[in-house]
Amino acid sequence: MNTVTIGIVTDCLALSIREEPDSDGKVIGTVDALSELMIDEGASNKDFYKVCTEAGVEGFCSKRYVAVRPKG
Repeated sequence: MNTVTIGIVTDCLALSIREEPDSDGKVIGTVDALSELMIDEGASNKDFYKVCTEAGVEGFCSKRYVAVRPKG
């Protein structure tokens, strides 16, 4: 089972959620600043998190714009 972490959208007004972990990937949704994301660390890579939004959209977003909430 992959580890799920909570992240908060930071440093942008709206973060694109993409179909693939690639900056050229198709945008399938957006989330506003300060929104929470569930991060699947096991399916993430060095540049992109695999995420699920509060609305249930699953895809990838740039790690640059997500602050990981400390565990505990």
